[in-house]
Amino acid sequence: MRSTEPTVLSHQKLLLIGGILLLAVLLLLYFIFFTNLFRGNDHLLALDITENTIVCTADASSIYYLEGSTLHRLNSAGNTIWTSKYSSGKMNLQVGRQIICLYNEDTATILDQEKTPLFNIPASDFKIEQVTCGKNTLAMLCGMQNSTSKFLRIFNSAGVEIDRIEISNTSFLDFGFFGESDNFWYMTLDTSGAEPISRITTTMPTQQKITGLYEIYGQLVSNVNFLNSNVYVSTTSSLIAYDTFGEIFYEKMIYGSKLADSLTVKDDLILAYVPQTEISNGSSTLRLLSANGLDTLVLLPSGVEHVALSEKYVYCFTKDVIYLYNYNGQYEKSIELDFSISSFSKLYNGLILLRSEGNTYLFSLS
Repeated sequence: MRSTEPTVLSHQKLLLIGGILLLAVLLLLYFIFFTNLFRGNDHLLALDITENTIVCTADASSIYYLEGSTLHRLNSAGNTIWTSKYSSGKMNLQVGRQIICLYNEDTATILDQEKTPLFNIPASDFKIEQVTCGKNTLAMLCGMQNSTSKFLRIFNSAGVEIDRIEISNTSFLDFGFFGESDNFWYMTLDTSGAEPISRITTTMPTQQKITGLYEIYGQLVSNVNFLNSNVYVSTTSSLIAYDTFGEIFYEKMIYGSKLADSLTVKDDLILAYVPQTEISNGSSTLRLLSANGLDTLVLLPSGVEHVALSEKYVYCFTKDVIYLYNYNGQYEKSIELDFSISSFSKLYNGLILLRSEGNTYLFSLS
């Protein structure tokens, strides 16, 4: 009678080899679908533009860039939607959700999202210094020769100048739009008294009406944020929140810190503060504060130079590595880059512009 032992052993060996192969296939599938080991960084989108090209977005669904005298509009995947060529000469670019503004010191051209011209602002005694866009309204900071004043000129999408605000040249600090109705704010500094007074004025341009006045005594203001009708002011020593009536209802000491990024999520405002000194010099601590009571410290690794907030993570950028933390301050993961960041700018919530040795990338936060 022939022994069956070798056959049994051979069958067991085949089962073992099959099990090992199956495990290897499962591991390979895991790495392919659940890690970035065999694929490029899907957060990054390379843009084929020159290093000094102006890039703007208002809501991250469309990317605009001005290259020479040609304006380009891309979708979020980087595909061209349209291009349009304008008169020669150096122009600047600002965009809102429904309007685009091309401007220089003397004139401005305003378009809609489909590149249809809406109106022009011709040359005049006003010299355009800065432009910001709301949803469908734009504000221009202008100066005039031999004038000691600055002028904030606000236009609607029909080209009507709906408001003009004159401010002392020496006291003007900042301005912008907030809210869904293109409400407006501007900030001045009064140094005529014994202590400096930072004043934040909110207005409704369509009615040429002041809706709020907030005065901060003895402190310099670095940043202004809005959440619904409340104003959050970052000063040299405190984060102060004011309600609609100008009353303080929240205050936190932030002495020695500066605002690195902010994010509005539903009915919450999250603010990230880093030390005033260069955070890249060594390990440092990031502080997260929010309108809903968050107060978390994150110990940053050495080399972190920039911080950006998303709904899920706190992104901390070194030259070539991005560290992700949750809002409890716990480390989650890191993303290694195959280039060194030379320039960092936030285009919009969730979208960062990175530059490196002549190359430009869009980095999407998750």
